[in-house]
Amino acid sequence: MLKRILKYLFYGVSWGWNFFIIINIIGVMTFGDLFLKPTMENFVHQALGAALVGICCGTTAIVYTFEKMQFWQQIGIHFFVGLTGYFTVAYKFGWMPVTDEFHIATYILLGILIFAAIWSCFYFYNRHEVKKVNRRLGELESEKEESVD
Repeated sequence: MLKRILKYLFYGVSWGWNFFIIINIIGVMTFGDLFLKPTMENFVHQALGAALVGICCGTTAIVYTFEKMQFWQQIGIHFFVGLTGYFTVAYKFGWMPVTDEFHIATYILLGILIFAAIWSCFYFYNRHEVKKVNRRLGELESEKEESVD
């Protein structure tokens, strides 16, 4: 179990840093080099924040390995912990605009939509992989039956 937790922990950190890099590349391409100014003023702090968000989102994905939980419960836990971690870090690190209620609500809605989109990509990718494995297992089973006959 510890090995599995560490695997999810490292996946989370890795994904957090990957998204950190992707967001900053898109930001520079869209808004120019000034986009990086806040990040570069405290790079270590910002990178650790990205790792923490990755841990919150990535590590909690371990709930999908718990067979006794229903799928909707797993999704609920993953979304709640992941989004709570993200919004807490975003607020504390100054990523979330807090100028007025409209900006806060828009940021939260956008965060939920992005989280759901990323989750959906992982879900459909993994579902596709499961179908491929099952198809291959079926082929192997058919080959085994044919060789016995």
